[in-house]
Amino acid sequence: MKQLSPVFWVFLILALPLLVRAGEVRSFYLIGNSLTQDTVPSGLDGDVQWHVDCGKSLPFIYENPGKPCVKNSTIWPEALRENSYDLISVQVHYGSTVEQDVAVLSEFVRMQPKAVFVIHSGWARSKTRAEEYAAKTAGGTMRHSPAYLDAVIAKLRELHPDRVFRQTRAQDLLARIAADIGSKKAPFSQIEDLYRDDIHLNVITGRYLMHNAMRHAFGQPRSVAGFEGIPSPVKNYLDGILDTLGESEQAP
Repeated sequence: MKQLSPVFWVFLILALPLLVRAGEVRSFYLIGNSLTQDTVPSGLDGDVQWHVDCGKSLPFIYENPGKPCVKNSTIWPEALRENSYDLISVQVHYGSTVEQDVAVLSEFVRMQPKAVFVIHSGWARSKTRAEEYAAKTAGGTMRHSPAYLDAVIAKLRELHPDRVFRQTRAQDLLARIAADIGSKKAPFSQIEDLYRDDIHLNVITGRYLMHNAMRHAFGQPRSVAGFEGIPSPVKNYLDGILDTLGESEQAP
């Protein structure tokens, strides 16, 4: 057998950590309510855990972690104290203020010093979506508007300048679809076509959109697994909407 050169062994020693890293299973954790559940966390790649409590705000979940409605949740005090995650998604929701959400998020950031944080916007009830989205200020309690999410992100970056914060921009995707519906460029007659009730999205088109928005934020490739029944023209349209997220919102 031909003897390998010393140069090869030096190269292998230097490259091995990179090769090992490339093969690692990345770890993900999601905190939120049913609008996080609508992103289908169980369908994400890698080592994924979650804490989902139905209809609850982020401060409520922080203060009352013991009994989440989704029974296979790993409650956040246990998860964040015992594990180290690569990326963590945290959802804001009705009932909190910017200051309250930032306080809770800051505690999670301190508990997970190596994680990239993805702020999941969720989305509004279909009947109030347009009004909430148009809000120009972040004062008062949470509304599903760019102004509110931008205020949360800006404060987090001010308090934690060395950390990475991203967004799912889920509410922005629905706003783009609503605009296309208004100009008759979408394969839907009304925005409610993406919903299954007043706030939750339907299990094919709506969840396909939001599952892949979360995958994008987590740096994962788009997937149709679990959504094979989606009609091709609708899938192609939603893929175009997802393309508007661009590389800027993809976590490293």
